[in-house]
Amino acid sequence: MLIATLNLNLPDLTDNLVDQLKRDPMYKQCELMVVDNGSKETLAKSTTHRLEENIFFGGGFNVVLDYFLNETNHEYLYFLNNDLIFHGPSFLTTSLKESKQSNAAVYSPSVINASIEQCNWKQMWNWGNGLREVKWVDFQCPLIRRDILQDIKQFPDELIYGWGLDFYTGCIAEQKGYKTVVSDNNTICHLNSQTFKQDKIEIGVSEFCRNAEGNMNNYFWNSELKSLYYELRQHGENYTI
Repeated sequence: MLIATLNLNLPDLTDNLVDQLKRDPMYKQCELMVVDNGSKETLAKSTTHRLEENIFFGGGFNVVLDYFLNETNHEYLYFLNNDLIFHGPSFLTTSLKESKQSNAAVYSPSVINASIEQCNWKQMWNWGNGLREVKWVDFQCPLIRRDILQDIKQFPDELIYGWGLDFYTGCIAEQKGYKTVVSDNNTICHLNSQTFKQDKIEIGVSEFCRNAEGNMNNYFWNSELKSLYYELRQHGENYTI
């Protein structure tokens, strides 16, 4: 399994993520890829790859995806936000075990946001219901199997900001018949938008969100995935068990 994360001027959070991963004995069986996404400050100690400029979440994901598909033989890619908190020594072990047991091409832990406002996409909440099959997962912590990534190859350039990669993956999964699962047995805490909250990125949050959402909506509106995209949005907004 390749474990990957992106860092932009948040070395302490990034190294903390890696330290948490090291608690799990399975970590020693995995490859770590920490991509510095154009930081102007001190690099994370765990950095393995460095980009000269910030190409945002979507661009960074494509760099990782290219490496995963063309330079490794790993069966799974675990792509983690660098501002995640999880407890105990079995995060990786549980994730991989449940993904395989459920035959999920796309798997995610359930998510608790470290704020009063929780994730807009309700399938990501912890419903206390074990493993739940869903139509797509928000890309805060996706564990993705090689076969669906081989179908994706690279994400569209229009999604460079990162919004829409998860919808795109959900569309491919729906079209190809891949299974997508969220686990209520395995829950993470997401600190949320630390790059903006700590003023570590040059673009403002309002401008970023406007650009990211505009690019995402324009891409899907003009693609053959349009109707499926809106179906997945409704699934996330109205999800219940």
